[in-house]
Amino acid sequence: MARPRTPDERRLTRIVRFRLTEADHIRLAREAETVDMSVGELARALTLSRVERLVIEATASHDPALVRQLYHIGHNLNQLTKNAHIFGRIQPRVEALCRRIDALMDEAIGKEAD
Repeated sequence: MARPRTPDERRLTRIVRFRLTEADHIRLAREAETVDMSVGELARALTLSRVERLVIEATASHDPALVRQLYHIGHNLNQLTKNAHIFGRIQPRVEALCRRIDALMDEAIGKEAD
C-alpha cells in the first residue's frame, strides 16, 4: 500500500537559501546532530519557532527603497540618452531634470556623510 499523499497546505514546496560561515555551519550541524535532525530541518524549525519579531534597520546608504528609486531613475535616463543619440536632440526638460537629480544626489550624499 502506498503512503498517503501530504495535504497541499502541509507540502514543503518553497526553497529558502542562505549562506553561513564555516564556523556557523559547524555549530548548526553539531546542534542538528544532537537533536537528530538535518541541518535544513533544524534551520527551518529555528526560523519558524521564533517568538520575538525580527527587526531590520535600513541605513541611508543601503535603503532598499532609495536604491530601487535610483535604479528606475537610471533606467529612465538611459532611455532618454538613447533617444537623444537616435534623434539628435534633447528635450529642454531633460537638462532641468538632470540638474534636479544632481541636487538630490548631493543632498543624499551629504546626509550619508553626517
